Amino acid sequence: MLTEIVNNPKLEKILISTGNILNVDNATPLRTSHEELLDSLKLCTDCQAAAAADGKDDLQLVTGHSDNEAHVLRAQKELQEKILENQRNEISIGAKLFVNNASGMGVQEAVKALMDILKVDYVDNLVVAYHPHGGDAVDVNSLKSIWNVLQEFAEKKQICQLGIADLDSSSLQQLHSYARVPPTIAQINLANCCVVPPELKEFCTQNDIQLLTHGDPEILLADNDFTIPGGYTVDWVMRYQVHVRCRGVLTAKGYIVQATKKKEL
Repeated sequence: MLTEIVNNPKLEKILISTGNILNVDNATPLRTSHEELLDSLKLCTDCQAAAAADGKDDLQLVTGHSDNEAHVLRAQKELQEKILENQRNEISIGAKLFVNNASGMGVQEAVKALMDILKVDYVDNLVVAYHPHGGDAVDVNSLKSIWNVLQEFAEKKQICQLGIADLDSSSLQQLHSYARVPPTIAQINLANCCVVPPELKEFCTQNDIQLLTHGDPEILLADNDFTIPGGYTVDWVMRYQVHVRCRGVLTAKGYIVQATKKKEL
């Protein structure tokens, strides 16, 4: 199946859904989120090998929104069954979007893909991590095109809470003042900031913003790490987690990745 993609020159955009990675029991303990994502993408390759060996195929290849798009979906049926084990109001779905360019269209594609794959009408919270220039500070003006799309989903009640990762106090204040739907979650990476800046903590407290920490790298998946060879640029990565509210149990977790073939010069 993945070979079909490699050998099809018409396919310019590839979306891969890892399915629920919690149904695989050979995970390496204490791995980073980058390592977890690479292991998750490898599940798709392993599925193809298993299908060739015993005829059991948990991998689906479906056409995307146009003829030049393909979606690779692993264990889709099992993922949906896991989500439907509980009523929608009994689970909480949280997601984090990693994007490295200010593409409003890409953000829209990512959110729609998330809800399509999970077969839900809304998600409880979504945090965006935007790092266009590596370790440089985020330009809030370029972030606005991303936020404009996200707050439209929020206004339609398709995202209940919006969050932002890795903004300093000044940038968070600018975004908060600009947004029609301001962030209610702020994530900071304690690997780069051992102590929470007092001004950031104070602003979050005054504006009812939940301040959380994370350990994700700025570039979660480099182009060279993409599963399918052939010169692809990673457009975005979405990570989702599904918790049962009353017990706080994590019942499903997975990744969705979209990449576009690089144009030949």
